Amino acid sequence: MRRAGLRIRLVLVVTVAVGLALAAASVWLVTGMSSTLVGELEEQASRKVDAVAEALRDGRAPGADLSSPGYLTVIQIQDEAGRLIQQLPASPVRDVPDAVREARAAAQARQQDAGSDTAADAVVAWRTVATPVGDRTVVAVSRLGPAANGVEVVIDALLVAAPVLTVFVGALTWFAVNRALRPVEDIRRRAEVISHSTLNERLPEPSTADEVARLSGTLNEMLDRIDEGARRQREFVSDASHELRTPLAAMRADIEVTLARPEAADWPALGRRLLDDHRRLERLTGDLLTLARLDEQDPAVTPLRLDEVVTGELHAVRRCELTVEQAPVAVNGNEPQLARLVRNLLDNADRHAVSRVAVGLSVVDDEAVLTVDDDGPGVPADARRRVFDRFHRLDASRTATTGGFGLGLAMVDRVARAHGGRVTVADAPIGGARFEVRLPRDHT
Repeated sequence: MRRAGLRIRLVLVVTVAVGLALAAASVWLVTGMSSTLVGELEEQASRKVDAVAEALRDGRAPGADLSSPGYLTVIQIQDEAGRLIQQLPASPVRDVPDAVREARAAAQARQQDAGSDTAADAVVAWRTVATPVGDRTVVAVSRLGPAANGVEVVIDALLVAAPVLTVFVGALTWFAVNRALRPVEDIRRRAEVISHSTLNERLPEPSTADEVARLSGTLNEMLDRIDEGARRQREFVSDASHELRTPLAAMRADIEVTLARPEAADWPALGRRLLDDHRRLERLTGDLLTLARLDEQDPAVTPLRLDEVVTGELHAVRRCELTVEQAPVAVNGNEPQLARLVRNLLDNADRHAVSRVAVGLSVVDDEAVLTVDDDGPGVPADARRRVFDRFHRLDASRTATTGGFGLGLAMVDRVARAHGGRVTVADAPIGGARFEVRLPRDHT
């Protein structure tokens, strides 16, 4: 029932709506038809009364002025006292309805010369006219029987047609809804079997190019992002565990060797080595925590001067000659994160440069452009995208002790993207690598 719940609701809504619409239309049709037929009878009766009254006023015999009576049952001519003088047609008509007397009484009560009324089963019209032999009242009675029979035929037809049409619309709606929701059921079944271990599976995309197809395409794009995120997370966990294992193994080896020969151990040297390994672990876990926070949420930004941030981090260059050319530039950013971005770039350039590092800050195409150049070996063209991956090192022979953990440039890339910018690497004019960061300017 739950699977068919939407189908049932849609079919019920459409069927009930169609049923109510047909019921309202049927009532309107029957009411309008009845009113039209009664109006025609009243008009016909009035014309007959007028014809007879004109003939009586001119002193002519009224019978010659009557055409085919149609629905007209009887015309009576009464004197001032209400006595029947003449009846048309001349043949006696049995069972004349009481509406004749009721209409005459109503005419006398209202003191009207002419009028019409509708009784329970007849239409009555009357007119009082002065004739050479005195006042005469002409009363015409048209029975409603034939008109009522026509209305009843229509009602009987509607009582059969309306339910049949309602059921047909319900069945057609059920078929259409089933056909429309069939791709949704296929998507649901495929989605039901997708788990964290089968994220490479994709949902079927109908070839109808409608809303369901667009929904399936959007869900597949979401699965692509989830699959990519899961892959990166697995790689991140694997790389992080490997990087953590190396210093921990070195610390354990130092401790085991020293404990094996405690009398010959250099305890101060061991303490210094363990302290260095602890610092590296602390730096690694701190970088990992920072990257995790950057992945979880966007930074809180405020207007700040990027040139002041760069100036505050120039001390990161310790062993090389440093040249700086920068202009005042305002951006919207998180100062600690932008400071970390600048510091990582300068530290990376200082480690790889031969003797010179150049820093530039300018405005190009309404963007703040920060460049950090070194005269080192540079970055090969085929590695310029991978250099921003976590734990990626250009020189496989370098260790965490000599070359870092491979998280600095990954952090630069993540901070730049979190601020709506980007970072690229190219050849530097001074011979090594140029890292260029572009950030949107602040116009306030």
